[in-house]
Amino acid sequence: MERQISSTGNLIGRYLSRHYGDEDGPILQTSETAKSDLSICRKRCNRPEFGHVSAPAIDDGFLVALSLKGDHQQQVFKGRLAETQCFSADSVQIRNLTEEYSAYLSGAFDFLFFHVTRDALNAIAVESGAPRIDELRCPPGVLDPIAASLGRALLPALTSPAEASALFVDHIALAINTHLAQAYGGLHMPAPRQYGRLSRQQEKRAKEILIFHSADDISIASVATECGLSRSYFIKAFKETMGKTPHKWLIDYRVQQAKELLVDNGASIAAVASTCGFADQSHLTRVFTGVVGMPPGAWRRANGK
Repeated sequence: MERQISSTGNLIGRYLSRHYGDEDGPILQTSETAKSDLSICRKRCNRPEFGHVSAPAIDDGFLVALSLKGDHQQQVFKGRLAETQCFSADSVQIRNLTEEYSAYLSGAFDFLFFHVTRDALNAIAVESGAPRIDELRCPPGVLDPIAASLGRALLPALTSPAEASALFVDHIALAINTHLAQAYGGLHMPAPRQYGRLSRQQEKRAKEILIFHSADDISIASVATECGLSRSYFIKAFKETMGKTPHKWLIDYRVQQAKELLVDNGASIAAVASTCGFADQSHLTRVFTGVVGMPPGAWRRANGK
């Protein structure tokens, strides 16, 4: 079973814990086969002064900080020089992790950190037929509503990691990395092309894999590879064919499976939740209610034999 929630021993988790205090929660990251290589962590501080942060160079990647609230300032030190950087809600800062970092943090903050690897950025470049991406650069504190929207979409997964779907996390991670590569890495995507539908064999294979892993988690990259397609093309072709994303298709499949068990089986709702790949009964109840319009217990009473 592929996992998208790391232990707190994760590289970015250790790094942020050392320089921004204790963990706020688990680290969310794409599954090992996703090729997205994105780790996400939220760090918050309500004190008016956090103080000095000093971080060494650690690896060949980038740390993108998305500010979820405003009125935060940093004095960033480079040698004897200091630059004041101001952050409003939905603004970003990008740090090259091969460079040392020293700053004084003023004002409460709520940051969503993305650890982006060069391998992930270059995988996108290769799929797009574009040159390698050597750097991500942007003025600190620049507003980025696209990154903010994508990042906020992952907050429920950080809050309830056991309920996070690898398909969903991988999908959003790919969108985040692609956006960062385009906006700050100079990636020029080819002109939009018409995406076709999956072939019958590709559709059959994709469904087989999703159903086989309906109680587990499977990455977008794994399913796309089995269909002989790139991740971005697979997502668009799947939606063109099925009318919904792979994640939504799998959710609907799990709910339909739950309906069949609720009607034809005397199993408890908790057992149905486990069989259908939900984290627990409350997870099934929330998803089932969102799709069907009523909780599974009420639906069973209305539709039972």
